[in-house]
Amino acid sequence: MPEISLSRALRAITYMSISFFFVWLINTGKLNHIVHPRMNPWIIAAGLLFLVMAFSETLHLSVRPHRDDPPSHFYPFAFVLIVAYIFVQAASLHPGSFQPAGESLDIQSAAIAQRGRIADAATLGPLPSWIQPTDDSYWPLYNRLYDHPEAAIGKRITVQGFVYKKKGFPPGSALIGRNLMWCCSADMAVIGYLAHSPTLGLISDSSWVEVTGTLRSIRFDPDGSGKASDLPFIEVESIRPVERSASTTIFPY
Repeated sequence: MPEISLSRALRAITYMSISFFFVWLINTGKLNHIVHPRMNPWIIAAGLLFLVMAFSETLHLSVRPHRDDPPSHFYPFAFVLIVAYIFVQAASLHPGSFQPAGESLDIQSAAIAQRGRIADAATLGPLPSWIQPTDDSYWPLYNRLYDHPEAAIGKRITVQGFVYKKKGFPPGSALIGRNLMWCCSADMAVIGYLAHSPTLGLISDSSWVEVTGTLRSIRFDPDGSGKASDLPFIEVESIRPVERSASTTIFPY
């Protein structure tokens, strides 16, 4: 019976573990909380590459490599996998309940086209008297309201997000926020609408709520840069707790 190379066996296990980790990220829907969806094909390709490498090492288990890798060579791989797993399980990135769609490419393409039409309507159409941002219309509506807050004064708005409090906000105010991701979690930022209500002071940070109120305009310097500007501001009429959204993250494109 040929002797099995321990070094090649460890390589095969390592590559297979990385490949399975990518599969787990995709199947659970957690991948889109780390990188932009347009990066998914590259992540899938990387997972397939590691799978091929694992298969290659398995076929050559009985062939000693030119240089045996000591076990300590694989510690960094294990460390990275463990840290990555903990990172995607963190509460700030938890995607909530998720069910794989199992849809065909045609249905997915139609859904993408529909989201595009919704975003275009939010960008070009007139503002409704009652603004209710969805995942698809959130970003264009957000830009419209921040670019021209005076155009929305007096309109009603209902928006969901997590409560985000920061020193320097007006008394009794908090941001009803969402995560904005351009490319990956490294560039993630919190965006949202400043809202005012005595009740907000009783709600803990990161709690998910649905806020309904009337849009106003406020002169405010959110970054403390010394340059105040007119921003949309919600005078809250009602607040209710909601389940964490299955899509905590807003993608600009």
